[in-house]
Amino acid sequence: MHCNESCSYRVGTVILIVFFMVFSTGSFNEALAAQPESWKPSKPMKVILSGRGAYDLIARHLARVLPDYLGQKLTVQVVEGAQGFNAMDVLHGSSPDGHTISLLGVATYVGLTTKSLYSWNVRDIPVIMALDAPPYGIFGAPKSPFLSYRDIVNTKTPIRVALAGATFIVIPLIADFEKKGIPFKFARFKGVEDAKLAVLAGNADLTSGALTGINTKQLKAGDMTLLWIYGTKRDAEFPNAPTHFELGMPKEWSDYTLTRLIQVPPGTPAHIQNTLREGLIKAFKDKRTIEWSEKIDTPVDLLPEAEFKQRINFLVKAFKENQKIVEAYY
Repeated sequence: MHCNESCSYRVGTVILIVFFMVFSTGSFNEALAAQPESWKPSKPMKVILSGRGAYDLIARHLARVLPDYLGQKLTVQVVEGAQGFNAMDVLHGSSPDGHTISLLGVATYVGLTTKSLYSWNVRDIPVIMALDAPPYGIFGAPKSPFLSYRDIVNTKTPIRVALAGATFIVIPLIADFEKKGIPFKFARFKGVEDAKLAVLAGNADLTSGALTGINTKQLKAGDMTLLWIYGTKRDAEFPNAPTHFELGMPKEWSDYTLTRLIQVPPGTPAHIQNTLREGLIKAFKDKRTIEWSEKIDTPVDLLPEAEFKQRINFLVKAFKENQKIVEAYY
């Protein structure tokens, strides 16, 4: 076929355009891979939890709102035991097709970076977003002989601490007790409520929990006392409770805060992760979610990616630096 001067010009232009496409993208395959793919869930979804409490409340609220944004029913699957590790193992073994997510504590994720329990690497499980939560506090009973941190420092008898499973706040607590020679012993309970009941019944002196939901209600009602919090500043609702830093503990424990991670199975394609993330953000910013969170005092504030990665990295560092405490109590 004969090509005149005008035809040759057009062919040359096309070749030049193609050259710049290849040069700027690296290859045709990479250019095609960069194009966004359309995806929506095609069957009911599920969210995996490791227990009840605030995580369960948040997940069940999501089950009411998220279908409006992703178009599929969301069910809740609770996988108990092993400090949340069992739930993470189930998530890891789930299909990476976008129909399974998890809502687990940051300590479960970080704990698996320091414990070699499985053949898989927890860092291969994508974190697609994270929720902030109020600071953790150390709780006591109104009739307890330990009504302040000073009482604890001056004690000659062991402090009895009630643990709800393997709460991660035990690490800075024990690090402080060991540094100051404060005698202590621990008792483990199945859940948060059982640990608090042990304190209220006089069978334990201290327990811990987030300043949210039922905990704040019990503190305001006088059923429990708040001895101190782990945070950068005092809590507006409980201004008389000092921060850990005011009590002489390392300031970096301020970053030792509760973070709830939403993850997907390893291998979940990026475009599916993006769709899930977008749907979840809309669900958490939904007016119904905001009103619900205010009513039950359970914040669902979204964390920027840089911030939750910083928290994860700090916790990994803290776990590794306190490996003996982690092995003994977590």
